Amino acid sequence: MPLLSALRRFNTTNLRLRLISSAILAPLTVLAVFLGGKIYCAVVACALTIGLYEWIRLVSPKALDRLTGIACASLVALLGVAALLSMATAAALGIVLVPAIYLLARYERADAPGLIALGLPYMGGSGLALLGLRSAPENGVGLVFYLLSVVWATDVGAYLVGSTLGGKKLAPTISPGKTWAGLFGGVAIATAVGYAAAIAFGAQVPSFALVLSPILALVSQAGDLFESYTKRRAGVKESGDLIPGHGGILDRIDGLVFAAMFAYLFQISLGDRILWW
Repeated sequence: MPLLSALRRFNTTNLRLRLISSAILAPLTVLAVFLGGKIYCAVVACALTIGLYEWIRLVSPKALDRLTGIACASLVALLGVAALLSMATAAALGIVLVPAIYLLARYERADAPGLIALGLPYMGGSGLALLGLRSAPENGVGLVFYLLSVVWATDVGAYLVGSTLGGKKLAPTISPGKTWAGLFGGVAIATAVGYAAAIAFGAQVPSFALVLSPILALVSQAGDLFESYTKRRAGVKESGDLIPGHGGILDRIDGLVFAAMFAYLFQISLGDRILWW
């Protein structure tokens, strides 16, 4: 039967681990977003610092612990400045820290110093975006929930539709498991979920989400592919083994990193001209 053959494509063990991990992590994430303040900042900083650690291990496995520690401390400082002072001050600090990390990596004779330095704007940029979205004066908590809903729906939709339908590979040399069917399915589901989330979380013009959600879904998938390319380059399947069924933190937030930065830049570019949220 077609249904049975489709179900056999699922890796049930991996799916079970994914569901268990998601059942634990998702409520904690939602709680942190809802509470906001120092707790939200701490959760964002913790997740992205682990993500930066995994990134450095991917691009430069032989990097010294001292270099990795300084890079991670720099990220924490960047996010701390954003939370305590201002986004502009944090951005200015980042302009200083990125070349400093690059020069330190060169001094330490680490492999791929440019990619090591790239980790700071890669993780730090998304951190600033997540803090900026949450601090939006008009329903920042709802805006972050909307973003998470779209990214999660993209991930789940692409996985379920791609695993069920199979078909032509999206980027076989980068991520052999991804298919065009999964991409279209993820975008379609993310659009529907994003529209529902915009209504549920109080968007002023929820129909705007019908345009923004598929774009965010595509950006999220681009982030996923970017991390997949990095793992392929490093010759590893996962960025780490911290989360059963998902791999490392970076494997879990790769799409969110790109989508958060895009959403934040999109929001500030609108200014007061279009108050959709």
